[in-house]
Amino acid sequence: MIEFSAAEREEFSAQLALRNAELVAEIETKLAQAKTERVAPDAVSVTDGGDKALLEAASGLNLAIVRRDVEELRAIEAAQARLAEGTFGSCTDCGEAIACDRLRAHPAAIRCAACQNEFERRSGGIHGAKL
Repeated sequence: MIEFSAAEREEFSAQLALRNAELVAEIETKLAQAKTERVAPDAVSVTDGGDKALLEAASGLNLAIVRRDVEELRAIEAAQARLAEGTFGSCTDCGEAIACDRLRAHPAAIRCAACQNEFERRSGGIHGAKL
């Protein structure tokens, strides 16, 4: 178990809570926009097929953004649970401590940098990309 000072725990807790609130607001806004955009093609006269396609693409993009935000929100909520349980900051792969600088930059991180690099390499992620 990683021991954080009270100040560090509060810092991570505040950072996670802030990002949680930001994501909830973004999701609500994008869902409202998507709902409006679904109504828009029927509510207004669309001058050509390109205009309708553009509206549909924008709606699809908003929903893709919402999906990404929901995934991040789940990761933030999981990090908040780990913080409450006392397991926050432990790498899920090797069990070692995740560097505080990494946690400050990405508080939902579940792996240390070395294990994350290996994970991405194995799964064909960023570090394993080939042309």
